[in-house]
Amino acid sequence: MHQISYDMSTQSTVDKVVSGIPLLVSILVLFGGGVLGTWFLVEENVYYFAYESSESGFLDGRSTYDYFLTEMSVTDTNGEYDISYAEQNCNCENRDGVFFNIKLLIYLVSLSSILGLGILFAREAPAVRDLDLDNPVKKIISPMGRFSVHVSTVVLIIFLAGYIAFGIPGAIEADYEGTLKECLYDSSMTIVGSQDCFVDTVNDQAELHSNWSLGLAPFILVIGVLIPSIFSASSAFDEMNIDPNASYSDAPSEPEYFFDPDGQILFDINTGEVVASFVGEKRDFFYDEDAMILFDEGSGEILFSPDVKDNQ
Repeated sequence: MHQISYDMSTQSTVDKVVSGIPLLVSILVLFGGGVLGTWFLVEENVYYFAYESSESGFLDGRSTYDYFLTEMSVTDTNGEYDISYAEQNCNCENRDGVFFNIKLLIYLVSLSSILGLGILFAREAPAVRDLDLDNPVKKIISPMGRFSVHVSTVVLIIFLAGYIAFGIPGAIEADYEGTLKECLYDSSMTIVGSQDCFVDTVNDQAELHSNWSLGLAPFILVIGVLIPSIFSASSAFDEMNIDPNASYSDAPSEPEYFFDPDGQILFDINTGEVVASFVGEKRDFFYDEDAMILFDEGSGEILFSPDVKDNQ
């Protein structure tokens, strides 16, 4: 019995740790900076030439763009600087909207993760354990409620992954429409790729090169949320299979008594509690294991009965 309690306690701890991972990952990508906070990377090269191709021209400008949730880090001929998507000279109206939506979806993922983690802690609260089984709170923290929360997290993160894959390239394409760079970012743009094109300048012709890819943040978010959420949903599903009507409560197990004739004690096998002690008494004891009743064989007196104990 002690081993079973230990295993349940260990499983509860594991479930809490796993359920907390998506929340930690969400916080990391929301507020983390540097490489871990990059969502999209773009590198552009400009070749000016009066020749047939860039192979015989010269590199006149190189720019890199690191996309974060609220701003873009730029390195070009003017140096290194950050520019907010909301700034007018950024020309980032569509990107601003897409990254705002991404941030909103991450907050929803965080909320879902908090609910999943909160269910596990709520089950251990004495006030919650004492509630009736038909109480709405009991249904929310049931295996079905926990399973629903983690499935919603999985659905949210899959939707977010698709939105990232299509939303960021689409926003870049829309923002550059009608500009000199329109030929680099067309409707065929995906999350990883490159493009080059020719443009006419004032004095000659230039060839524009661009290559782009996803940053680390989308991979950290999707993997860090999806895998633990699937594991948690699987754990909740296993709970449902063990008891379809499972509702977490600490109702005590039915007592199972055993009489030790040598030690002359009667105890509950499940809890180890000594129910009755007859140490030193000179009697002929008889214990009916099926009925769990202890008799004095000489007098016929019932020394212990579960019914008598329950009424005490």
